Amino acid sequence: MLPKILLIRQNIATTPALTNPYAEAFNAMNSLKIDSDKIKDKTIGIAVGSRGLDQLPQLVKSIVDFVKANGGKPFIFAAIGTQGGGTSEGQAAMLASLGITEDTMEVPIRCCGESKYMGKTPSHGYDVYCNSIVDELEGLIVINRVKPHTDFTDITESGLLKIFAIGIGNPQGAQAIHTKALTEGHGKVIREIAAYMMAHLPVLFGVMTTENWKSQLDYVQAVLPENILETEKAALARVKENTIKLPVKALDALIVAEMGKNVSGTGMDTKTIGRIMILGQKEPDYPKIGRISVLGLTEATHGNYMGMGLADYTTMPVFRAMDIVDTSFNCVMASAPEQGRIPVIVENDRAAIAAAVETVGLDDPSRATLIYIRNTNCLEEMVVSEALYEQLKDNKNIEVLSELQEFEFDQDGRLLSFHKAFGL
Repeated sequence: MLPKILLIRQNIATTPALTNPYAEAFNAMNSLKIDSDKIKDKTIGIAVGSRGLDQLPQLVKSIVDFVKANGGKPFIFAAIGTQGGGTSEGQAAMLASLGITEDTMEVPIRCCGESKYMGKTPSHGYDVYCNSIVDELEGLIVINRVKPHTDFTDITESGLLKIFAIGIGNPQGAQAIHTKALTEGHGKVIREIAAYMMAHLPVLFGVMTTENWKSQLDYVQAVLPENILETEKAALARVKENTIKLPVKALDALIVAEMGKNVSGTGMDTKTIGRIMILGQKEPDYPKIGRISVLGLTEATHGNYMGMGLADYTTMPVFRAMDIVDTSFNCVMASAPEQGRIPVIVENDRAAIAAAVETVGLDDPSRATLIYIRNTNCLEEMVVSEALYEQLKDNKNIEVLSELQEFEFDQDGRLLSFHKAFGL
């Protein structure tokens, strides 16, 4: 028997979202007072990654227009490491899914899966690779969001430094970094390789963003290359202070409605689910989750199910949507085969939820502590089981949004409960 459930909201303060991302970015770039001679009549490449940044089209369009306003000749190129199967066609599809197309941006978009060898870093002799497109550039601008990384913890994690080292590094660069990182640490390797690239490429500046825990853009700053490291460190510290987590440190079952590369590099945020499974990396202390079932892949992930190996169960519809070739390539390049494993496949949502609560050693599965979320970026509203709510009912940050009810499924076993609330 499945637990009874209800919808709750976590009422936790957060930083306000920016109301005019285009203007914020344009003003931030203007504030740098870049010498116009560095842009006028020059070919300027704008490196755009694969992460689903909030307001990404507006931000990129602002950079494009800034370059045009200063007399430059901008184009966008994909800086997405191993995403898109490492092909130019896959890279273009990934950018298009994020709203970055030649029609929307009004500039050419270039994609290239090839890497060129740049040299070795002076300190530790790390091999450095970059997208072959950089040979065409007279100026380079990068954009990325600063956030905690899913695979490691350090003073810098995911941000502008990563878009250099792994994004612009293309598949060969990404693989080289992940291989070294297994023994020497991701942060150290990324910082050293990014520094080498910034010293050898015509970098004008970076556009750095952060988001609040509602995944809303709350900060934009343009940063000169010599200031990127310290600025990124400070931005990451701020982000870590403004987080939302699951409301408990342990539960029997987590049900995830959707996962994908636009949600997290590993499909699900590893620190939210308490599982990383990267060779040499310490597993999080919390949360402790008995079973995880995944019920869907996002459209924007294009079948890439990297991170599914962190789950225990998924469904036949999810299995049919998996792109095994692209995901395998991604996992090999990232030195993360564990994250590309396929969990136990059951028929439908009903079976995936039942399996999760029936295989954690409970005499009465209806008393399982369970949470059902849309994805690991959406932790404000969630469904909890009756037994879990008993632990939360005195929490002043928890607001009840529904009556207690049963899980509901259609004739094919697809979950209907709270379908409308989650907009799925």
